[in-house]
Amino acid sequence: MFNIAIFGRPNVGKSTLFNALVGKKKAIVSNVSGVTVDRNYGVVKLYDISFNLIDTAGIVDKALNKDEFTVQTLKAIEEADLVFFVTDYSSGILPYDFELSSILRKTKKNVIHLVNKSDAKNNIFSEKEAIKIGFEEIIYISSEHKKGFDDIYNSLIKIENFKNSENIVPSIINNKSKINISFIGKPNSGKSSLINTILGHKRLVTGSKAGLTRDSIQIPFSYKNKSFSLIDTAGMRRKAKVNDFVEKQSVSKSMLAIRMSDIVILVLDATNKLNKQDLILAKRAIDYGKSIVISLNKWDLIEDKINSKRYFNEKIKISLSQLNDVKILTTSCLKNYGIDKLLEDIINVYDNSHNRISTSDLNKWFKFISEKHPAPMVKGKKNSLKYISQVEVLPPRFIIFCSYPKDIPTSYVKYIKNNLKKTFNFKGVNILIDIKKTLNPFTNQ
Repeated sequence: MFNIAIFGRPNVGKSTLFNALVGKKKAIVSNVSGVTVDRNYGVVKLYDISFNLIDTAGIVDKALNKDEFTVQTLKAIEEADLVFFVTDYSSGILPYDFELSSILRKTKKNVIHLVNKSDAKNNIFSEKEAIKIGFEEIIYISSEHKKGFDDIYNSLIKIENFKNSENIVPSIINNKSKINISFIGKPNSGKSSLINTILGHKRLVTGSKAGLTRDSIQIPFSYKNKSFSLIDTAGMRRKAKVNDFVEKQSVSKSMLAIRMSDIVILVLDATNKLNKQDLILAKRAIDYGKSIVISLNKWDLIEDKINSKRYFNEKIKISLSQLNDVKILTTSCLKNYGIDKLLEDIINVYDNSHNRISTSDLNKWFKFISEKHPAPMVKGKKNSLKYISQVEVLPPRFIIFCSYPKDIPTSYVKYIKNNLKKTFNFKGVNILIDIKKTLNPFTNQ
């Protein structure tokens, strides 16, 4: 299992972070620095991933001596695949934090910088100092109030190791012969009613009161010789409004359902304006690499259908530019309208997600578009795009090798992605592209 060590100076809240992630008061916490003297181990289950977490003693500023505390901490770092480097927002970034970050860089471990106690008031805290520490990823958290843990999760799932089965908590979805479809949206957008309409009978409890669905319900269904698993999820409100423990659990299961789905249906209430929460849900699914189909539900209640459709098309085109060809379909549960079209488009997107392009065809196309529109130069040098390879389907994932991967702008990646979709029939599909540095075969790397 993946190992993560917590590292930092005394009293920045390392043990509080450990307890909060492990889910029990396994480590003693005190305002007095130096309470933790040995390595403390625990298994963390954060939504649908798990990992070993190691709490360590804060290394004191007295010359970084080789006392037992320091030895134990450095052993933990040696065991770790990744390190959480913890600093304290309430005290600000101190000179000793820079010394410890320098020690950490020498270990060549992957590091995420966690600025703890970020809910404290500190008008003189300097973000520039946090950036100067030198670690690329900075996440502001509050261990005591478990704030920022979603951001930790989103950072971890990008790491290759968390695709391994040993780091994924057993899913509510386990039948890969079916197309797994999750329905997401705000409370009372009509997700359960839409699933009932698809099934042709009232399988799920519905009502005008928002929040009736509290768990992720999985229901088998067949359509045109295709087998589906329809997953109804709890309606997700803005994070600031989610206080109830049961609701938090519901949201966790909903996020798990999204991640383990093949296609995600974002159900929007056509009688309301598109708002930030709708977009947050869509972007979360996109971050997980999922293709999205949008159901503009309760369409029977709309009088000015032309202007309403234009409004949603324009808003989504601007706000979800990552999926500029996302399907927006109108549906009505009361009138049983748009259901067949919705299911047919789900099948089309699913089939398109399985497209695999031969390496030769892919690179012929890649050479043509990269010569037609070359990547921007880097300090007067050509950023040579060498070749492209498809490594996965569902979602389709491609790797591009070039001279200076960090200098490829997102606009250029978007150019490649859009051309890829048009040329190889990935319409409606969320394509993932990774940029990597071309290795020199004549050097030892």
